[in-house]
Amino acid sequence: RDCLLSRGLGDVYKRQVMRRVATWLASLACVVALVSGCASWDSPQAGKLSDELSGASTVDPRARDGVVSVDKLDEVEPVTDNPKPALPVELTDADGNDVTVTDTSRILALDLYGTYTKTLRGLGLGPNIVGRTVSSTEDSLADVPVVTVGGHDINVEAVLNLKPTLVIVDHSIGPPEAIEQIRAAGVPTVIMNPTRSLETLGTDIENVAGVVGLPSEGATLAKRSVDQVEEARSVIAGLAPETPLRMAFLYARGTGGGFYILGKENSTEDLIGALGGEDVATESGIGAPSPASPEALAGLNPEVFVMMTKGLESTGSISGLLSRPGVAQTDAGQHSRVLVLPDGDSLAFGPQTGELLLRAAKALYVCLLYTSPSPRDKRQS
Repeated sequence: RDCLLSRGLGDVYKRQVMRRVATWLASLACVVALVSGCASWDSPQAGKLSDELSGASTVDPRARDGVVSVDKLDEVEPVTDNPKPALPVELTDADGNDVTVTDTSRILALDLYGTYTKTLRGLGLGPNIVGRTVSSTEDSLADVPVVTVGGHDINVEAVLNLKPTLVIVDHSIGPPEAIEQIRAAGVPTVIMNPTRSLETLGTDIENVAGVVGLPSEGATLAKRSVDQVEEARSVIAGLAPETPLRMAFLYARGTGGGFYILGKENSTEDLIGALGGEDVATESGIGAPSPASPEALAGLNPEVFVMMTKGLESTGSISGLLSRPGVAQTDAGQHSRVLVLPDGDSLAFGPQTGELLLRAAKALYVCLLYTSPSPRDKRQS
């Protein structure tokens, strides 16, 4: 105990140390399950991960403290290696513009979540992507130039320098004037309006596929993605506690910047509900992002916060989060319970959603052994 307390833990954590030690000892009982039944946790395939989680040993998340994270998802497996778009495609986009798509050889697919690049990869068009936003973090796109500045603002000059034959974009990034400049330069530009929810996941994928002339491939990718979500939900139903965890999605940017509770408009209920939890924000009537004031946090009093990776980092990691007014007074704050998800994938509801749910459920519910009592350490999923 003295050794643990001498590791530089702040006062806010010291009272948790003995509880963590007790949790560590209880977790020893799970080692056999990990060795014998869950030997390949790093499997790249969501289907194999589903098999491994089915019937896995679990632990009550209310008996554990600390941050758990899903650091990275596998890249989407293409449904074909040789796509043959049926072009031209004539359509009217979400803003009422008539667009004719005649060439998909150089595509820019731009949105806040990076969903479009993942969908295009699933359709077999990954090699055709010539530019990206900061949210498209696939390894295969590491050398593809970023055409946004400050996260969400389109750099029109950078876009035009890439000589795209098609731009797919929505109003999650902008500004609208930048999109219009690209259109005015003669680049076929399709503005999308995805719903981004579990219910419309398949439709959103098919809509992107329709733009690039691959409706059959889109139907295949949509079905596979929806089936993976349903399988994940079935597996999670056997892992989650009978009494759902009270969870709230927090959005943070910077130590003194935006700090919001997300709700219905961001489909947080879909994500949290699929994880077997209760979205206390949506249940309390929060729709649009709402300031995470001490009063609002106290009213919700979640047992677990859900956050984006860069969001938690930007607010000063767990110590910075706990210093925010009202956070440390919640059940989640008192136990430093935060589920951290990749920024672009957390609320994207794209072709990787099934895998995201499985990895998040594994982090929350599956019996894992603590490797360190430090609240700054994260148990990798």
